[in-house]
Amino acid sequence: MPSDSKRPFFTRSILLWISIGFPVAVLVTLGCMWYAGQSSLKSQLAALRAKGLPTAAGEVNDFYVVPEGVASTTDLWVAAIDAVQSADLRQREKTLPIVGDGPRPIPAPGEAWAELEASRTLLGELHGELQSIRQAAEAGGQIRFPVNFSAGISVLLPYTNNSRDVARLLELDAHVSAHDGNGSQALQDLRAIFALFDALRGEPTLISQLIRMAIHEIGCVAVERLMPHCNWSDAELESLQTAIRSARFKDELSNRLCGERAICLIELDRIPLGPFRPSNKQEALRFFENSIEGLSSSWPDALSRQRELSTRMKTLADSRFTGLRLTFVLLIFPASEQAAIASARAEARQKCAIAAQRFRLQRGRLPDSLANIGQGLLGSFSEPSAKLIDPFDGQPLRYKTEETRVVIYSIGENELDDGGDCDRDDQQRPLDVKFSVKK
Repeated sequence: MPSDSKRPFFTRSILLWISIGFPVAVLVTLGCMWYAGQSSLKSQLAALRAKGLPTAAGEVNDFYVVPEGVASTTDLWVAAIDAVQSADLRQREKTLPIVGDGPRPIPAPGEAWAELEASRTLLGELHGELQSIRQAAEAGGQIRFPVNFSAGISVLLPYTNNSRDVARLLELDAHVSAHDGNGSQALQDLRAIFALFDALRGEPTLISQLIRMAIHEIGCVAVERLMPHCNWSDAELESLQTAIRSARFKDELSNRLCGERAICLIELDRIPLGPFRPSNKQEALRFFENSIEGLSSSWPDALSRQRELSTRMKTLADSRFTGLRLTFVLLIFPASEQAAIASARAEARQKCAIAAQRFRLQRGRLPDSLANIGQGLLGSFSEPSAKLIDPFDGQPLRYKTEETRVVIYSIGENELDDGGDCDRDDQQRPLDVKFSVKK
């Protein structure tokens, strides 16, 4: 046992060793954790690459391609989009509907429409631009816009965003054509909207998928409003039905999340995270894995999984230490729940469309229920009418008979049957998702 005279020296030695050893131990521990995290991260990224999925900027560029055997119509669509942008519709025709800030909804054919003549004039001036759009639409194929994803989420995707203006111009032309009694031209315009929608099916990000779904909605709403006035034949309706129902929104959302995952990893590489970089990347991979896996089940389960993920992320953000450590991944992780809701609404809308009108053309009356509609009237890519399932609750779509119309509808994301609450102005989204057919 040390003597009293040696105790201060002994104590100082112990304190010295502690003051040196503890930080060293902490650094060694952190180093081991960092190394283990790096090794695990490399293994996870290698596994994704082995599946052909992107994990870095160059890989996203390679992932975003027109598949072999599919025609690339990029040049045609880029030319059409550039032509419409050069026309500067928003500044040029602010008073017109659809392409400007004019009044909506547009009156039905046969009703007075104050902006009809001005709309005709504009469309006449844009004859060349419309011909360019129709040429691209008739070519079919798929687009790979000239975008380099090395810039990460700072890529603005101008072509994808500007493609909405092309759809709006076609929608305006369809309404004018219907007012002029030219149902064939209106049909061609609507087919072109869905051709553009289909050509965008390879887009690798959520924002481009949301834009694509917005184009799909533009087409569906125009079909619903013009169908009672255009006297389209059953064959013409079937062609529209095929275009509307060709998308697989849940599968496409899963594919978009694969591209988003790589972009998220790119952004995390740009942020000075120090030793927390591997843990942030691993947490991002866990988030994406949970989100993508959740989309492999039924729509109700998929939506539930996305809600659970959003709740978990909020809980992490509310935790003082974890929220600080994972600040950046929590900030840049995409809004997968909202994207899933938008995708489910799009799928509900495509399921509701057109079949009841085709039934009337063949039988001379509207069906009494969805169960009356045979498989042949539902078009390709469809399940039997008795299994036309609402994505939001897994129950059959609702069928409601009103005085002037029948309404086929989904209950929407609030998961409440609001009785087909589907008619609201452009500033407020309806609670339910519907397609109606006038009696």
